[in-house]
Formats: sequence, C-alpha cells, structure tokens
Amino acid sequence: MKIYTGSVFRRHDTGPTHPERPARLTAAMEGVERAGLQANVIHDVDLHPDAGRIIEKVHGAPYEQELRDAVRAGSRFFHSLDNPMSSSTFAAARAAVATSLTAAETIWRAKESQRAFIIARPPGHHAERAEAMGFCFFNTIACVAEWLREQPGIERVFVFDFDVHHGNGTQHLFEERDDVYYASIHRYPFYPGTGAASEIGEGRGRGFTKNIPLAGGEGDPAFLRATEDQIVRIIDDYRPNAILLSAGFDAHKRDPLGGMNVTEQAYGELTRRIVECAERWCDGRVLSLLEGGYDMEALAASVAEHVSALQHGT
Repeated sequence: MKIYTGSVFRRHDTGPTHPERPARLTAAMEGVERAGLQANVIHDVDLHPDAGRIIEKVHGAPYEQELRDAVRAGSRFFHSLDNPMSSSTFAAARAAVATSLTAAETIWRAKESQRAFIIARPPGHHAERAEAMGFCFFNTIACVAEWLREQPGIERVFVFDFDVHHGNGTQHLFEERDDVYYASIHRYPFYPGTGAASEIGEGRGRGFTKNIPLAGGEGDPAFLRATEDQIVRIIDDYRPNAILLSAGFDAHKRDPLGGMNVTEQAYGELTRRIVECAERWCDGRVLSLLEGGYDMEALAASVAEHVSALQHGT
C-alpha cells in the first residue's frame, strides 16, 4: 500500500473561503497519520511520461491548450465561477494525472504494490471532455482508466465513484463503451443534475453504467446496502482486471456540502468490500483517488478508515 501526494497540489490557490482549498491536503494527511501509515507516503514523484499524451487522449489538445493559456493569462476563473484558478492550477491538475499514472504503473505494470491512495487536488470527476466543472479541470480517474486500457491483460476497468456528487464527467467519457464500467452512489437530485437511475449507458456501453441515487439525509444503512447488494454484485458479474475508486468523502454527516449522514466507519466498511472484490478478480489491486470532502475533521477521519482498509484489506 502506497500513498502519493505532492507540494504542487497546495499551490493550486482557490482563495481562503473556497471549500476546495489546500487545507484538505493537511486533513487527508492527518487521516493517514491516524491510520499509522505515514511511512507509506511518497512525495513529489517525477512527472509520468504518458501524462501529456493521456490528457490529450481524454480531453483533446484544444482543451488542454485552452487551460494552459488561461493560466498564463492570469485568469481568475475557468469556464465558470465554480472553477477558481491560480498560476499553479495547470501544473497541479497535470501533476494529479501524472502522480496517479505513476501509482497505476507501480500497481499494474511493476507490481510493486497492490493498492494506492492518491492525495491530490484539484479533484477530477466532474471534468467533461472539453469543460471544467465543479472544481475539476482534468478528469484524473478517466485518464487512469484510459491508460490502464492500453496495458496488456487489462481489458475491463471498473470505476466506483462514491462521492456525494455524481461524476458526470467520468460517466459521459465512457458511457458508450463496455471496457470501462462506471458505477456511482450519490445524492440525487443534486449537483450536477446528472446520475438518474435511468442513465445506464448508450450504444455499445448500454448496461455498463450504473447509477444508485440516494435521497438527501440518508446514511450508513442505505450507503452500505447499495454497496453490498448492487456494487459488489456488479463487480462479480463484470470481473474487471482493474478497480479504480473516485473516493469522495462529502457524504459524511459533518460535510457542509453533502447533506447526507454517512459516517467514517461506513467508508471503511465500503472499502473492505471493494478490497474483497479486488482479491477475487484483480489480484487485490485497487487505486483510489481523493475527490470531494470539505469538512476537515470528517475528511481526516474518513481517510483514516479508508487507507486502513486499503492497507489491511479484509
């Protein structure tokens, strides 16, 4: 089990009052320390050589250049007021992808570790192919999935998104494909407005998207029941070669944005169920990427449970 982070992620400046701020990294690292895993942390890895190519493959060269140019021009926002930016935003977003690819290579190509957790920002799952949304610029988890599909022996990738907000970008990037299965548990109706149960993919990808909407205020029983009764069953049917987690912790009962009642213990239990699935189908290999989570104590407590379950498995 390895945990990756980097100093560049702190330099993405969203302003002192913005919920997606550098203090989130401090809180997540506090969670790692509570779990006793600080010795597993790797700081500031070299940029992965495939990062630029994969970003272009997922988002297209014009979008990447548009973001780069906006940063160089000193723009304060990108596409909408949801996406404040600074001089280091492009570097941080690119480093999030590069760091995650390094973690993926360590797990699936070098086989030096079974599992990894990436503590990076900005998050990514709202980013569409050519549109920044919801604090997200590059869709990091989609970039990892795309890179994994290029690797020999990885024919099916399963992405499980348990952020309180639906990962519209990830769904849309893969909804016409059957080689990347996107499944999400989230509050609905809620931002960003997508994620109805009727959204199941299109064309060749029909039946390879699963949305499990929960009502505001629901907590551990609904969250864990959805995981056990639906997510685990889907993974066992799909038999993926790789499992990726969009690990948002903003369904926690303390979170100011989520409006749900999930506890940190539920995040630990959910993670253990996914590790069990990975043991059956992926040689235990799981990559988890931090998405949302905006109450600092809730984030620290949730990360502690999550990384402990990743480390110790079942």
